[in-house]
Amino acid sequence: MTWAVPNADAVTLGEMDGELLSVSPRDEAHIGDEFIRRGGTVFPPARVVCTKTRRPFGQEESLTQELDDELDRRPESGAMKLAKHAAGVLHMLLFDDEQKVIRSVVQGAKSAVKSVLSATRGGNPESDDEGNGDEADDVKKTADRLNAIVEDAELDYVHVPRPNAAFPQHKATEESIAAMSWHPTLSLLAVAQQDGVVTFYDVATASWDSRVLEHAAQANITSIEWANYSGGVVAVACRAGILLWKLHCKNKKEDPTLLDIITHPSSKSFHQVTWNADGSMLAAFAKNTNAIYIVDAVFNRKTELLCPYKVASVNWSPTGEYLFVATERGVSLVWETLTWKSEIWDLATRSCGWSRDGRCLLVAARNKNLLYPYAFPGTPPTIDAQISSPPVDFAEKQVFSFDQSLSELVGGKIENIVWDPTGTRVAVTYRSSSPTSIDGNDFTGCLVAIFSVAWEPFLIFTRSGLLRGPPNAGLPRTLGFASSFEQGALLSVGWSRGLITFHPFYFQDRVAQ
Repeated sequence: MTWAVPNADAVTLGEMDGELLSVSPRDEAHIGDEFIRRGGTVFPPARVVCTKTRRPFGQEESLTQELDDELDRRPESGAMKLAKHAAGVLHMLLFDDEQKVIRSVVQGAKSAVKSVLSATRGGNPESDDEGNGDEADDVKKTADRLNAIVEDAELDYVHVPRPNAAFPQHKATEESIAAMSWHPTLSLLAVAQQDGVVTFYDVATASWDSRVLEHAAQANITSIEWANYSGGVVAVACRAGILLWKLHCKNKKEDPTLLDIITHPSSKSFHQVTWNADGSMLAAFAKNTNAIYIVDAVFNRKTELLCPYKVASVNWSPTGEYLFVATERGVSLVWETLTWKSEIWDLATRSCGWSRDGRCLLVAARNKNLLYPYAFPGTPPTIDAQISSPPVDFAEKQVFSFDQSLSELVGGKIENIVWDPTGTRVAVTYRSSSPTSIDGNDFTGCLVAIFSVAWEPFLIFTRSGLLRGPPNAGLPRTLGFASSFEQGALLSVGWSRGLITFHPFYFQDRVAQ
């Protein structure tokens, strides 16, 4: 199949009947309605905005922490606690696209501020009597600051996009998304932000959870991943180490719990974290080191695996049977996790991706525009990996739109590889040889390339289509398929300008069911 570039003003909705459908202002009524009429769902994008002020090294406290510190020595009334909690929630939700949520939080914050003023003015919020002593002055100042937050939120609410504004504009220029991870069973996406905050987006309800993961030590997040069979445990790799959190997904009224902070023996920042299949062990490494740390999360034991060269990435197979490690030199290593024996492969790679069943590892060569599919037909303690089919050619080419009015450079060095849960779709991002028109200093390709995969009679990768994000979304940074999607697969794309888009893939056999 030959690729075709979507028009510059088009947005890709998803796949229907084996074809990626994109809409633009001139044909939205036709193609968009047809997509919905045939059973497709247009998922609204989610906006990620860093509301936490960036600070110098060692000063990464939260915005609301300043407010807490001012009165940390004074007893707090219930009204004061309510007001401060409302202010914190308000900051968390300023980027939420759901008008109802913001309206309810604003009104709740207003009521809390009124209660504080009433408590400090003898039960009358309109009274000029502000009470006696420094305590009353401090409380009044706090209430005034809370009131200012509420007023700012109301102004922001005026600019919240209405339902007919499908793809809102964003004023911020710096990137806000650091990493993303899908929950193993729920339609819940954990989003690590550049400001050190982790938020949660529920795709089913198109809303953000009011709870966030935030800690003074949680700065410069580089990786995040949910653990399987853990009841909501998520690992966050950052400058201070690895923070293990528990989010109570069934009880949204219960605050997240910080379970542990795993630190590097040399006090380095962990660069990546990945869990094994059952969520009992995690693997992590620090940049510019040749050691991988295996942490037994159940018994809190740590083991060190040494590599001959500096580690570039670690990828645990979905079955937990193998651990693939790429180094910064021209070799890679594979450990089998039964006896922890390893093999060294003469393979330099930039990125890789496992199929959900662990049968195939798709590896992108570092200095070649090729994708190598390695099959793992055996089980540990053997490492019987072999290239199961010819490599996939992803050389850079000039690709035109259907009407020949537009062309883009597609292909090159692959950045990210993700498989869908069914093993029939692969999405990749790449770097071109020249800067993109979106950002003159960035070589990342502005499109996401999609391959379809056939497993019988042997492994075959076919060019399926090219995916374009909304206007002004920026460049694709992070990809991920939802753990489950009844009618096929659901791809999330995190863009450089703080937008997350969701693209459903409807497979014919599943739609027919």
